[in-house]
Amino acid sequence: MKYLPHILLLSALALLGACNLEKEIDLELPLYDSQPVVECYLEPGKPFRLLLTRSYGFFDPLGLDSTFLDKTLISGAVVTIAYNGRVDTLANTLSAEFMPLKIFNYTGQNLVPATPGVEYTLRITMPDGKEITGQTIMLPKVPIDSIRVEWNPQRDTLARVLTYITDDRTQENFYRRMINYATLDSLPDQDFLATDRIAQTEVIAFGTGYELRQGDTVINTLFHITKDYYDYLESVQLAVFGNQNPFAQPARIKSNVRGSANPLGIFTCLVYDRDTTIIRK
Repeated sequence: MKYLPHILLLSALALLGACNLEKEIDLELPLYDSQPVVECYLEPGKPFRLLLTRSYGFFDPLGLDSTFLDKTLISGAVVTIAYNGRVDTLANTLSAEFMPLKIFNYTGQNLVPATPGVEYTLRITMPDGKEITGQTIMLPKVPIDSIRVEWNPQRDTLARVLTYITDDRTQENFYRRMINYATLDSLPDQDFLATDRIAQTEVIAFGTGYELRQGDTVINTLFHITKDYYDYLESVQLAVFGNQNPFAQPARIKSNVRGSANPLGIFTCLVYDRDTTIIRK
């Protein structure tokens, strides 16, 4: 215990010094200009749908009342998606999908083709005449080859899941891997991005921790995504981290929509394989 007096002395000095560390400062923040935000995910076999909203400043009051949707959703725009020599116009109609909940305020009557290689061009004419454009392509689905359950050799009541896919080594691929336990009607329990840059073989394995028990349900979803979508998701994650850390560098959202309306957002295809596993010995 011979170091205790020194520790107490250092603690007292630190406490006294901390008394003068608190200082009020005034920050002059620049005025925030609201931007249109586009979210359009083309899922094979589902209608063309798009969400067009306006962004808020970090300190703007949201006012989560009955007028929130009217203030947030942008109406009166002309939205078209061109592909395969045809042009579909999306009506300004509110629609929703459940598990998980998704809301759209522009919906088409036709279904998205599942053909890989089809290119899509988005064009939005805003009520004030300014424009938003974007391009994307339908990628081929990368199937889940197999899912293996492994039990912890030190604690055989806990298991993990290993998911195997075959990667095309002739090109650079980007993936989003999600795990939901029990139901899709909630935030994923695991959600991360991956590329095949560091893969040494064409077989890639994704795993969970030893956290699953007998009878648990695991819903495994693997998205084959474009680089645009990968960069967008990565920038959103960095922005969320920056908002939680006052010392972090503010992150810019890497959008793939552009135009005179100065938009934010993403226009991409959602191509995925999904499998459900019940944990059993």
